[in-house]
Amino acid sequence: MRIRHLLAAALAGACIAAVVAYAIPAAASGPPAGNTPSAAANFPHMDHVFVIMMENTAYDDLLDPANANTPFIRNIASTYGLDTNYFGVTHVSLPNYLAATSGSNWGSNSDDVAQAPQLDHENIVDQLEQAGVSWKAYMENIPAAGSTIAQTPDHLYVRKHDPFLMYPDVYNDSARANKVVPLSDLTTDLSTNTVPQFVWISPNQCNDMHGGATGCPFANAPGDANQQHLYQAGNDFLQTWVTAIMNSKAWTGHSAIFVTWDEGSFADDAPFGPNDTSGCCDSPILPATPPNPATGGGGDLAGGAVYGGGHVPMIVIQRNGVRGVTSDTPTNHYSLLQTIEQNWNLPFLGNASDTVQVHSLRSLLANQ
Repeated sequence: MRIRHLLAAALAGACIAAVVAYAIPAAASGPPAGNTPSAAANFPHMDHVFVIMMENTAYDDLLDPANANTPFIRNIASTYGLDTNYFGVTHVSLPNYLAATSGSNWGSNSDDVAQAPQLDHENIVDQLEQAGVSWKAYMENIPAAGSTIAQTPDHLYVRKHDPFLMYPDVYNDSARANKVVPLSDLTTDLSTNTVPQFVWISPNQCNDMHGGATGCPFANAPGDANQQHLYQAGNDFLQTWVTAIMNSKAWTGHSAIFVTWDEGSFADDAPFGPNDTSGCCDSPILPATPPNPATGGGGDLAGGAVYGGGHVPMIVIQRNGVRGVTSDTPTNHYSLLQTIEQNWNLPFLGNASDTVQVHSLRSLLANQ
């Protein structure tokens, strides 16, 4: 079984002790939100923005022409916009979801949902509501709207893949929490043309390619039957929902679907090979030497290791947008957040405000 936890084999010895304390590029409280509107010249306003967050699969594995189980994924990657140099922000899952929705991992590299009370930070929900932009998050297999259950008994729904219900100002506010709904509601909203302007979709742990739930065990080797099943389940999920969105009345103007994966392949056990901790654009940097509280020494970042989330695809499908275009600009989930904020002229949150290192996905959108 795949074992996913923080103590990556690539970061051995005393450096491991520094992971939690030094897993952010700035202060542990996270970077400040930007205070300047983020409009971009000639930005092609998207009527609707759909984000589909998949799980734990590497770029090369997904887009390998020999992978017979990802034909739809490979087709949309070649037909629409593809960032070939996109990364998860860090490991494990939850910090990536936080990064994409609030601009920071807030010093955490843990999937523990007990962190939720400490995540009282400004997030994309605050911004959207302040700007009057409608939103919903559609979670496959969540028991009910706004449920704060850590996971369902079958492990199909897990709160660690639901960033909205990790922010106290969302889950403690019933009006907001009730906008985090079962994915089945999207069928109704698409058919009745009541889809909000911003949509987030988290598949269940089978359909997002994560595995480890009822009906989809973890793979024991890269090419085994369980892994092939996860590829196929994710491919079929995306084909179903991307097609449904593109054939709905919500597919207007320059509306767009952003399909990506939270992190690349990440496992400590030998069959899966080395961990992919590559990254960019304000990914955490572990210090070259661990801190020594007794002497006040160590903890320096010079020569430190990037603790990125690994190389994953970012596929951008836009109505009336570019076709067959690729970008090799280094980008990550902060870039996704920055792009969403540009669309509605919102201030940049956290690391999305670092326009030196963090670049938007503008080049994969329409040229107007």
